Amino acid sequence: MKMAMMEHGLTLNDWRLEIDIEGIAWAVFDREGETANSLGRRPLEEFRQIIEWIGTAATEKRVRGLGIVSGKPSSFIVGADIREFDALDTEAKVVDGITPVNGLLDHIEAMKIPVVCGIHGACLGGGLELALSCHYRIATRDDKTRLGFPEVKLGIFPGFNGTARSIRQAGPVAAMQNMLTGSMIRIC
Repeated sequence: MKMAMMEHGLTLNDWRLEIDIEGIAWAVFDREGETANSLGRRPLEEFRQIIEWIGTAATEKRVRGLGIVSGKPSSFIVGADIREFDALDTEAKVVDGITPVNGLLDHIEAMKIPVVCGIHGACLGGGLELALSCHYRIATRDDKTRLGFPEVKLGIFPGFNGTARSIRQAGPVAAMQNMLTGSMIRIC
């Protein structure tokens, strides 16, 4: 089991957090034991710890910005970890699962330092919702880079306020077309 513990004092399995010489924090998502990053309980809890640490470090002027990238070579975040969906068998469990993630993404959106997301490869579902909570998004023009909300194909909708954020970013017609069809947007 890989463990990364640096000057920030966080113990992380699925993320790396490094601060460069310019005071930019780099949160690198590299889910342990997986070929692609998906948002599950542990990665989201680790990410919450990172964001809380960054908030404190920014207030103390130790961090001037945050970059969020993937440690996987062919994708950013492919969405939620659907293997965890079976445990969400009541409305209360769904609400309990979604509420803290919405709070986390709201916190990112409200950060006083610039938050930039670097996207290469698939950026789907919850991954796109996370990207939309950032202040800026930079995507490669590689054919692998696709953005989308495929949730509708599973009979669900974006649950982390991606509907509101995508409408603000792309306008209602483009955003709704993407959300209701599950189609993928190519960058190139």
